[in-house]
Amino acid sequence: MTESAPQPTHRPQAGAEIVPRGYALGTHFHPPISLSKGGYNFAHAISEYLEARSVVLDPTKWTFSQPLSGSAESGLHLTIEPNLILLEAAYPAGHRMEWIENRFKMVLEVFGDMFKPKVSLDSMAKVNATMQIDGDAREFLVRHVTKLDPNRFSLLKRPIHAFGIRVFCPPYQKIEKKGKRQQKVEEVLWHVDVRAESLIEDPTVLYLDAEASWPVPGDWSGPKIREIVGHLDTVSDYLGKDVIEFLQNPTSGGTP
Repeated sequence: MTESAPQPTHRPQAGAEIVPRGYALGTHFHPPISLSKGGYNFAHAISEYLEARSVVLDPTKWTFSQPLSGSAESGLHLTIEPNLILLEAAYPAGHRMEWIENRFKMVLEVFGDMFKPKVSLDSMAKVNATMQIDGDAREFLVRHVTKLDPNRFSLLKRPIHAFGIRVFCPPYQKIEKKGKRQQKVEEVLWHVDVRAESLIEDPTVLYLDAEASWPVPGDWSGPKIREIVGHLDTVSDYLGKDVIEFLQNPTSGGTP
């Protein structure tokens, strides 16, 4: 008598962890800089931290790219516009986030030394990742997370190739009243845009994305650079802990 194959749970696999797929970090700055010259000198100055194999120098935008081991899509990318610097690490397999953060930090420091921005106007940090599902990520999101009736999709009269949810969380203050006085006990200055969806290429994989922004200006300085780079940790922790807990425990309640 043959044993039947175990039925998929359509939940994250036992012991499954999120696998980083990409990191991004950026900030607008003031005053704007001229991109009419100096690009190759800058590429040389950052070569210890980003060894650009591709350099495109345009009067309105500079781009620098370094391939990483892992896949043809893996790489470090730097984009500079007159009032924006954006660093990205795509498919960083084999490279820990600390390694990425260190390079981002050093590039920002070199940029500051060469171009002398005075103020960081705002900053953003983004992390995306995947998690393996035992079965189908669409089933996980529809039946377990949102608890929708799958029969409702028949009204669309089309097969469903992908399904996902998106949640936007604004900055907030938490106020408690003690006696006749109100006291601010918590303040979160950043907003975050979160997506959880089945991966287009493979529905057994859950795709996760969290992009956060801090609309908080500050003097361009060493401490400010460390604060900006540290936002990657904040977003990564939020995605790997709070978002995953939300997805795996749909009946849990609570308010910020």
